[in-house]
Amino acid sequence: MFAKKILRYSKIIDLRHATDLSCVQRKLCSAAGATTRRIRGTMGQIFAGLARVLSSTDLPVQVAAVCYRQGHSSVEFLLVKASSGKWTFPKGRLNPGMTASESAAREAWEEAGAQGRIARTHFGSYLDTKRALEHDRRSGEVHILAYLLEVHRTQTPEEDGRKPSWFLPHEARKALAAGRSRRYSRRINKIIDAAIERLEVRNTKRAGVLLRAQGRRRLAIAR
Repeated sequence: MFAKKILRYSKIIDLRHATDLSCVQRKLCSAAGATTRRIRGTMGQIFAGLARVLSSTDLPVQVAAVCYRQGHSSVEFLLVKASSGKWTFPKGRLNPGMTASESAAREAWEEAGAQGRIARTHFGSYLDTKRALEHDRRSGEVHILAYLLEVHRTQTPEEDGRKPSWFLPHEARKALAAGRSRRYSRRINKIIDAAIERLEVRNTKRAGVLLRAQGRRRLAIAR
């Protein structure tokens, strides 16, 4: 990404007409510095948001990938089976050396065999329960950060028994509620609602950009 930014800025500066090479170098360095500062600023915001979550709860924190695709008539969500037999989003612990969103994307790949574009920041969070160990029937609460992941392709997941399946929104709510108490089912179903709301806002913005682009093209043709 950094190399692409430098290439873009190098194209803006017309090297063929540059009489002072040091001037060109200064402009490229300045552009590179600005790009680096923006990247650092974005990452700082991401880690600051994660730090606020970690400091606000005494519970273990996990990440979930809310995988979606646009179906024929509605958005669809990809759920997997947990070891307890309940339907859930692909989720797991934060991986050392990865950002939270990268960890969520990793879980989507391992548990659902899904790859695509994941958001850098979480759009919501919820509480759920998780067994302490596979042989231990006791369970404890975990705080889970939800990240939207637009699925571009799927394949057989690395983990067996996950049974990744696509659900319409009302089907996903019903599946996620099954086997959970009202306390947890309400919270996890709010993630579906929040995801749909976020996608509707995004689609509206995209439609607006498309309409403006079409308007500019018509105006250019008319001229």
